[in-house]
Amino acid sequence: MNKILDFSTQIKEIIDEHAYKILIGLLLIAFSLGLVIILIMNQNSNDANNIPTDYSEQSSVVASSSSSESQSSTSGKDLYIDVKGEVKHPGVYQIPSNSRVTDVIKEAGGFKTDADEQNVNLAKVLNDQDVVVVNKKGAAGSSSFANSNNTTTGSSANNVKVNLNTADLNELQKLDRVGEKKAQKIIDYRNQHNGFHSIDEIKQVSGFGDKTFERLKDSLEV
Repeated sequence: MNKILDFSTQIKEIIDEHAYKILIGLLLIAFSLGLVIILIMNQNSNDANNIPTDYSEQSSVVASSSSSESQSSTSGKDLYIDVKGEVKHPGVYQIPSNSRVTDVIKEAGGFKTDADEQNVNLAKVLNDQDVVVVNKKGAAGSSSFANSNNTTTGSSANNVKVNLNTADLNELQKLDRVGEKKAQKIIDYRNQHNGFHSIDEIKQVSGFGDKTFERLKDSLEV
């Protein structure tokens, strides 16, 4: 029993002697724990802040991708081209964007045997609503290409006149925006009224009003 008391006394003396060291050790442990807790909290805060940033970047990538797809879709829009004159199947054709005159001529069945192929620019790039007119060999003026704003290109296409009293179905279709049906109406009127006596008489034909006459008058003769 005395030994136990002596041991306890020795322990107490040691604690009393080194109390300040023990206190410093406890403080260091508490400081270390506090530092670890702060570091963990900061790490969690950084992780939370990174979530919106990543989401924003992903959204930006998605938006950019959608924009590119939209532009690609627009650039890939089909064209509608009106082909007239000396081709096997005149009419309006739907063709891919960036097509050339040679492509739409093929769609129309190719040239007729009497087509003026030498004066057709097959390499011309087409735009939506363009008009391609192929003349006969030896016809006055060259074959013409009218773009969507109605500006005609060709060496002398603007000087070509169509005679309302002698032109056949194909020749009448060389007129701007005159297809097979309208050309036939001109022929029917001509047959019923013993020909045209003046170019403005075309306004009596169904489908040919004042605006159409103003557009065509420089290309007409009787």
